[in-house]
This record gives sequence, C-alpha cells and structure tokens, in this order.
Amino acid sequence: MKRIFLMGCAVVLSLVAVAQPKFVGHRGSLWGVESSREALINGAKAGYQYLESDVKVAGDGTFVLCHDNTTERLGGALNVASATIDELKNETYTQTRKGVSYSGKICTLAEFLDICNEYGVKPVIELKWATGVNNNDCSNIPSLVSLIEEKGFRNNCVILTSMKTCLEYIRTNYPDITLQFLGRKNWAEHFDWCVKYGLDVDIEGGCFDGDDVARFHNAGLKVNVWTINDETDYKMYVDYGCDFITTDCLDIKSLTEPCRVQCDDDNNSGKCEAGCCKH
Repeated sequence: MKRIFLMGCAVVLSLVAVAQPKFVGHRGSLWGVESSREALINGAKAGYQYLESDVKVAGDGTFVLCHDNTTERLGGALNVASATIDELKNETYTQTRKGVSYSGKICTLAEFLDICNEYGVKPVIELKWATGVNNNDCSNIPSLVSLIEEKGFRNNCVILTSMKTCLEYIRTNYPDITLQFLGRKNWAEHFDWCVKYGLDVDIEGGCFDGDDVARFHNAGLKVNVWTINDETDYKMYVDYGCDFITTDCLDIKSLTEPCRVQCDDDNNSGKCEAGCCKH
C-alpha cells in the first residue's frame, strides 16, 4: 500500500510540474486594430488568460497603447511623444489582418486595465522607449506603477521590456512586481543578469530550445515565447516546457494538447500515467 501511495504522489507531482502554459494575446489579438479596445476584448473572448500591449507616453503624460513612435503605420499623422490624448483619440486607425480590414481608436493604459478587470484577464505591459520610461530616465515609472496599483493589478500583472535599466529600477523599487526581460537571439548574454535580478524572460521563437528552458527553470525563472501562431510550433514550445505562449490568433479551443508528462515504458506498458500519449 505504501508503494502504491508513493507512486500516486509521484504522478500527482509530475502533473503539477508540467502544467499547461498560459496564453498571452499579442497586442490583444489579431481580431481588431492592434492594441485597440476591439482587439483586446476579442483576445479575452478567445480565452487568452493574459493580454499584452506596448505602452508609450503621450505628450500630456497619458500612458497609451502604441508600438511605434508615430501613428503613421496605422493611418495616423501624429508623433506620440508630442501629441495629447485628445489629439490621438481624434484619429481613427485602420489595419488589414489576414485579409480582414479593421478600424479603431487608440487605447489608454487605464482603459486597457479596465478591460482586463471586466473580462477577468491579466495584463502584460510591454514598456517601449518613451518620455520618462527609458534607460536614461525612469522618472515616469512611479506614475505607471501607481496607475497599475490603482486598477488593482500591482500583484497581478507582468511588466515586460528589453530596457535593462528600467527593469533594474522596477525590481529595486517595486520588488513584488512580476517582470520579464524581452530577448532575441542574444538572450544568453543576459542570462546571469536575469538570475541576479529574478527576471523571467520572453524570448522570440526560434531562438532557444528545451535545454534552454530547463536552464531558466533550474534558476527558478519562467519562460514566455513570442509570437506563436502555428499549432505545430505551439506543440513544440509546450514540449520545451514554456510557461507562457504569446500569440496573435491561436484558437485554443481547437488545439490538441501535447503531453508534458514523461512516459515510462517499463512501468506503464507504453502508456503514460496521464493517459495523454502512447508510444
């Protein structure tokens, strides 16, 4: 009986250790102008547990959801750093995505956090170089954190950026906030620094493998991967052990879940204890 009990405990622990990753809607989702209210809401409705968006600072100090320095790529004509929120709201943006044309307005960070509250999802806030939010000047970060706290997300969000000085500033002054370092092919150069500051990572797909994920996990850090829109790639990164999958449009209801439990042919007669795969 003792042996059976211990085996059962081992199976339970294995299942806990290989929990399926969380989905992060990239700029909300593909279903709307990127980072617009519609894209964010549609990402939440698609079942993504987290919604991600880039954040910049407008000329009047408003935190807005925007990837670029200007609004030109989406049909606008403003420089974000010098425009007021009223001027930005007066523009209508258009974007064609997978053959579907969308229109929408810029969204503020406050509106983004309200949407997250309304739909029960968590925000991933990616900091882009902006006034008071950059490697030379972190003076606007306290206001950013105050807004996040006001909306109830200080202990329930992720702040993401490639700007190392910003991450060090936040870790030093707000040690309870979850942080991710944004990396590409050169992520390994920053591994020891991530360990030093207790930073999870978000690495571009194609730049790492399962051994690299294990290296982060052994250091007590989580791994996010961006941007995965193909089911085959999704299964590969689940197999690697990624904790988060950032996607534009994966249909999570139709995905076939890959098995993340190690199978023991000798003990399980070719079947894993979880019953989710066969050899």
